[in-house]
Amino acid sequence: MRTLFFKSLLFILLPLVVHVPKVKAGEPCCHILICCRSNNDGMTFLVDGKWNPAHDYRDISQVSDILQKIKDAGVNNVIIDMTNASQWTFLWSTFQPMVNNVQKVCQEKKMKFFIFIGAAYTQDDIQKLKMSQFSFWNAMAKNVWEMWAQDPAYKRYGYGDDRPILIVFQPADVYWERYKAAPESEKTYLSKFHIGTTQVNSPILSGKSDGWGYRNYSQSVDGKVRFVCPNKGVPPSDWSRISKEDWEKRVRWASESEEYSIYGSYDDVCDAIHWGIADTKNCTVALKKYPDDQPYCYYNVLKDILTSGSKSGPK
Repeated sequence: MRTLFFKSLLFILLPLVVHVPKVKAGEPCCHILICCRSNNDGMTFLVDGKWNPAHDYRDISQVSDILQKIKDAGVNNVIIDMTNASQWTFLWSTFQPMVNNVQKVCQEKKMKFFIFIGAAYTQDDIQKLKMSQFSFWNAMAKNVWEMWAQDPAYKRYGYGDDRPILIVFQPADVYWERYKAAPESEKTYLSKFHIGTTQVNSPILSGKSDGWGYRNYSQSVDGKVRFVCPNKGVPPSDWSRISKEDWEKRVRWASESEEYSIYGSYDDVCDAIHWGIADTKNCTVALKKYPDDQPYCYYNVLKDILTSGSKSGPK
């Protein structure tokens, strides 16, 4: 009788188990662009209740507002763009306070942050700094390690690799060949991080990036890391916004990633600081305008999908 009872109970409950919505696997991240916001072309962004073209990460009140919008959209991890050598050298006094403000707000809001560095610099930089590229960025990795990576708010990769995350601005095939060729003395600190690579200003090719982003959409070879932003094309000459419907498909696809999903480009020529709420009605560049100039168009799609409690891939 007891066996019959449990079999009957299982028969009743099984359909409920089968139809429970899947939990999102990929941990959502987004880029925040603390530099290079010179190409807004008439766009304004909602910060602290005002439509502001000149938001400033040195103002911790504005940082708090921006990160709250990110958190409200279901994204708990932010990637800070520090890819230019100048941010670490003669502009350091400007950018260090910005990173520190993001760190402080992440601590307060129980969010995570990690750093995005360069992998090359200009010939002029080489002459001024008198260092090889890998030697320079290894030194910057040392700065990240010592200043921020020990903070519990700094994101560690997980999934069998507990090193803190560091993203580099170079496609995988280029970066890892150069990494392999570099002397051990030039990667002492880079080796302490889980390195993620990105795409650059060329068409996205399978296996050339491990999914951490740039423009359009991409994923790692194994599909465990996926990136999407609301534009198509990669080179600036091919770039344009996508429709709200296409953005919804991309967000659903990215949210199916097994480990990490990244939303919104970090590039100012592309979709600027896509934590997403932008008024484009006065934008002077047609290809940057949101569909029907709806300020919340892309943000609301992201928020609705990531906070809905269920997901499904594009049909």
